[in-house]
Amino acid sequence: MKRSAADERVLGAAAEIGRRIGSGKVIDDPDLLVPYGADESGLPASLPAAAIRAVDAADVAATLAVAADRGVPVTPRGRGTGKSGGAIPARGGIVLLTERMDRIVEIDREERLAIVEPGIVLQTFQEAVEAEGLFYPPDPASLDSCALGGNVAENAGGPRAFKYGVTREYVLGLDVALMGGATTFAGRRTRKGVAGYDVVAALVGSEGTLGVFTRVVVRLRVRPAATQTLLATFGDEVAAGEAVRDLLGSGLVPSVIEILDRHCLEVIRRAGHNPIPGEPGAALLVELDGRRPERVEADAEEAGEILGRRATEVLVASEPGRRRSLWAARRELSTLLGKAHAGKLSDDVAVPCKSIPAVLRRFAELGRRRGVLVSCYGHAGDGNLHANVLWDDPGLDVAGRAALDDLLGVVLEVGGTISGEHGIGMAKREALRREQSPELLALQRRLKSAFDPSGLLNPGKVIPE
Repeated sequence: MKRSAADERVLGAAAEIGRRIGSGKVIDDPDLLVPYGADESGLPASLPAAAIRAVDAADVAATLAVAADRGVPVTPRGRGTGKSGGAIPARGGIVLLTERMDRIVEIDREERLAIVEPGIVLQTFQEAVEAEGLFYPPDPASLDSCALGGNVAENAGGPRAFKYGVTREYVLGLDVALMGGATTFAGRRTRKGVAGYDVVAALVGSEGTLGVFTRVVVRLRVRPAATQTLLATFGDEVAAGEAVRDLLGSGLVPSVIEILDRHCLEVIRRAGHNPIPGEPGAALLVELDGRRPERVEADAEEAGEILGRRATEVLVASEPGRRRSLWAARRELSTLLGKAHAGKLSDDVAVPCKSIPAVLRRFAELGRRRGVLVSCYGHAGDGNLHANVLWDDPGLDVAGRAALDDLLGVVLEVGGTISGEHGIGMAKREALRREQSPELLALQRRLKSAFDPSGLLNPGKVIPE
């Protein structure tokens, strides 16, 4: 196969990088590059001409230095679990792999912080922290496979974000390499600090477009001593949404308030998971945690009373096995929905919590108008809904995409945002124009240019041209 001039330029850069860091870290076999052309977004793949397996910060800096000198695009990649196309090499070039940079450098119990490399799997890190009696709350559904560096790049959330916040709230500092090979540390190791602009906040959620993280300083919490899990079932999704409003208005602060609609529950049941009795129209999975078991138990009792005003049944999942079963079904839900239907488009949005009942009703109506099904689950405590447009007739592909577009219109109309936790990437790049003004987009382009003047770092992502 004849290579293009652009590919030859990339291969020349990759060879130079190999001379600097070791040729064994360079991948240029097209067959071996196939896995690095896609992520879990379902967007079309785009193969790179080469990939670099970095093992330390020096490898990352060398890659960015050579690539900048030769005008070669670089796409950083953790473990490829992103949902918005952020790890797809949209302009070819080099994929910079950080999955082998996976050490826990330090866990400081006294200061309640940790220093880690970006490639560490989130669940591995959480287990190490919990063994020290500490707690790192962010918990995206892919926690058993996603990399912490990718979580930082996407500002990942998860079910516990309602009480504990998203990844940004836990990043104190970052060692970062910039396009051109310069390296710096942004942030601090102290619990407080307001020196200069908050560059860390800009880097978290920048989706690999501003710099490549080589170490992350995260703050930790004391591990909760007790957790209570409640399962409430309802006649329909609107009743569940009203119960969420009741719970939020009570003053209680659960760690988790998850909502699952009727179709989600049906799919879970058909797949052989049956953690939820009967055939309810919707369900809420609510957890409360804390340091004092007696307080947690009292709060759970109060939450059960509030939910019981609208629920058909409220159950306490007191057994660890029951709780694991509930969470296993919830974390597999996106995959289960994809397997159950010929067509699936999913959207990660956030709306004001008071709007959840109305939004769920309008989602269902717009699906019926388009001849498709809109099924929702998500983190109802902070209004973060995962809406899934589903169909079984291949001829409904166009209708499905139109329904997705309608859905974003509903979200923006009620004052919501087009992405709650999955990022923008390639998937929603053009849709960002619908939420943000031309002036704000122009400001962000200038910020990108300050970090990456040639536009070579993860090009084709986030900000529309």
